[in-house]
Amino acid sequence: MSQYIHHVPGRIRVRSRALRCRGEKAQAAERSLAAMTGVESVRINPRAGSITVHYDIDVLRRTDLLAALEEVGCMSAVSRSDESVRKMADTFGKALVGAMMQKAVEQSARTLVGALI
Repeated sequence: MSQYIHHVPGRIRVRSRALRCRGEKAQAAERSLAAMTGVESVRINPRAGSITVHYDIDVLRRTDLLAALEEVGCMSAVSRSDESVRKMADTFGKALVGAMMQKAVEQSARTLVGALI
């Protein structure tokens, strides 16, 4: 089952074919999530096949919400690969910032040498 997860603390959006093709699963997911302590709002977009949940970060974790969606059959299990993707993104981010800093230093050095000549 294809799925897409976008998360920032307090808001998670999951896109899944199960939410588009099977309305009863989407409604079950909405009821299940809305009943959870800490969930502030649940919005389903059946045309996009997505569900957006706003929640209290002091009460719930993202993994709790994903487990609830998995339980009602709206998505396949999100495994340890989620953690490995986060580690890869962190590594890529650090490499990108390092490359940008190196270019900035090189440009500054060129500008300084040009000014001195």
